[in-house]
Parts: sequence; structure tokens; C-alpha cells
Amino acid sequence: MSTHTTRQLCQQRLSRTLLLLPILVLSLLCSCHKQQRYHISGYTDAQEGADPPLLKLTLDGKTIDSCFVYEGEFHLKGNYVDSMSQDIAYLEITGEPPIPIVLSTQPLAIDFIKRRLIEGDYLNQELDRLYVSLDSLGGDFKQNLAAIPPDSALYDAFDQGFKSAIDNYTALAKDYCLRHPNDPVGIIASVMLLTINYESLLETAPFVRSHMGPLVLKNKEIDLYLSTVDNFYRTAPGTPIIDLPLETLEGDTTFLSKQLLPGCYTLLHCWAGWCKPCLDEMPNLIKAYKIYHERGLNMVGIFLWDEPYNLKMLQAEYQLQWPQLYEPTSRTSITYGIYSIPEIMLIAPDGTIAARSLRGAELFDTLESIYR
Repeated sequence: MSTHTTRQLCQQRLSRTLLLLPILVLSLLCSCHKQQRYHISGYTDAQEGADPPLLKLTLDGKTIDSCFVYEGEFHLKGNYVDSMSQDIAYLEITGEPPIPIVLSTQPLAIDFIKRRLIEGDYLNQELDRLYVSLDSLGGDFKQNLAAIPPDSALYDAFDQGFKSAIDNYTALAKDYCLRHPNDPVGIIASVMLLTINYESLLETAPFVRSHMGPLVLKNKEIDLYLSTVDNFYRTAPGTPIIDLPLETLEGDTTFLSKQLLPGCYTLLHCWAGWCKPCLDEMPNLIKAYKIYHERGLNMVGIFLWDEPYNLKMLQAEYQLQWPQLYEPTSRTSITYGIYSIPEIMLIAPDGTIAARSLRGAELFDTLESIYR
């Protein structure tokens, strides 16, 4: 074979190789970037009606997948991306409490009947262990409450049992926060800690802020609670009020600033009808109005986290003499960092906040120091 012919064969082979190279590279890339999938299955005793029960998979408040339940079983399969594992997802069936999960590429099996994990990765196992511990604490609390003698001081015993239960829940939540400072289990544990007892939010918020990582802190619900605490301090006594729109019982829009009277102190009473401490405080507020209104005290109620028809009913029931306004959004509670109600604020004639969180004897001591 001549050198010329050999050179031609080599050139032909090289040309074929160069033509095939893009195909080989594309094939290699496709094999390296094969789409990952999640696979969720499980059991439920949800009753089938005219249509089979629908199971939804939600993430960040949006439904990302769904399937029907047939003969008590469900199966979900879908494309997985890493960002899905950065937050808590929920499995939801109409009429049943949702079950939190962490999405991953490992098979996940859930028993909706027992509300337990059958199969899953480490984070889902940890999440399951957390809820098992919660159920155990709840069972102990109910058992201790049932053991209270009928002739005992029930509320004192209940309060003591409640405080003990709160301590146990808090310890459990902190333990899981420290074990999971920057993953979705830590999100659940942090929300638990911040919402176990709203009265202690000012104490639990710094723990979350100092111990949890960015993945947890950027969670919308956690950020809302931490922002509420920040706003509480931003509207501390000595700071000017922040004007906000509110609604009258007739549905008209007004503003907080329009409720203040020149030269008068204003007692701002934020409350809701379902709130037992709010209703427990009502006799004190009625008494304060009778004593101090004729001395110049202005009072305004802001009904929030409730429905306006409840306000009308309660206003008539308690024969409230001071104006009542309705807050249809959460703007007031967020702006003023209201994390627990009733929130009773005293506004000075110059429009600054004179005092906050006034209840019981402290309410009367504060008013008496002004009007004596």
C-alpha cells in the first residue's frame, strides 16, 4: 500500500472520529445529567366517595404533584431538583392533617393511618422521631391531667402541668434545633420552638437567631416570627406610633391617627373574640373606662385575627362604650410586633408610645400615675 493511500485512510478515519465525537460527548453528558426522580408511596384509610381521595404534594405553599388514592394506596413519582430538599414539603389529603416530609431521591413510604414513616432517608427518619417524641409528650400531659383529683384546685394543677409540658416541649425543640441547625428538620424544630408558647417568643427568638443557619433563617414563617420580635422592639415605649389603615364596623376605612384626641392619652386595646386572656382582661378595661374616661382618657379597640361579626356580637354582649375598629389583615400585628394578645398600649398626647403590654394591676397603676 502506498504512503499516499495510507495517508488517505488515516484522514478518513480521523474524519469519522471527528464526526462521531459530538455524539459521544452528548451521550456522555446525558448519562451524567440523567434526571433524578422522587418516589413517594403509602397507605391511607381515607374514605372513597363518588371520586377517589386526592393526595397532594405541596412545597412552598404550591401543589407540585398529586395523585388519586386507590384501594388505600398512593404513589407519586416526579422530577427532583436539589432545591426541593431545602424546605419542608407536605402530603395532604382532604380532611386529614398534612404530613411534613423532606423530598429526596430515596424512596419514601408513609403510613397515613398511623401517621408514621415506613421507609425514608436520614432526614425523614429524624422528622419521624421528632413527631413520635411530640406524641409521647402530648400523651404524658393528657395522662397527668386526667389524674388530677376532682376536688383539687383544677386550674392551679392544670397551670403547673401546662408549664411542665411547655418546658419539655421547649427542651425537645432546642435539642432538634442544635442537631439540625441548617436543614429542613431544623425548620420544623425552630417553628415548634417559636410557637410553643407565644408568651415566650422574646426569649426563644434569640436562640433561633443565634443557633440556626441561613437555610432555616430564610424560611418565610421563621422570618415572620423573627421580624415580629424586631418590630416589637422598634415600637418600644418612647417611639412614635406608626399610622395604619383600619376598618370601622360599617366597613369604612379610617386611620389610627384619626382615633387620637388632641391633648389626651389613648389606651389602644388589641384583642380577639376567641382569646380567653382577652376576655379575662375585659372587666379591667370596662372598669378603666368608667374611672378614667371622664378624666380625659381616650380608648380605642382594634379587633384582629378574628371575624367582624364576632366583634359586633361581643361589643353588644360586653356593652363596650369605646370605639371598636377591625383589622382585616395582619398589618397591625406585624408592624407593632404583636406576638400575644391582648396587647394594650398607652399612647401619649404627643403621639409616642408611653407603655406596652399593660394588664391587670399594671394597667391601673400606670393610669393612676397619670390621672391621680
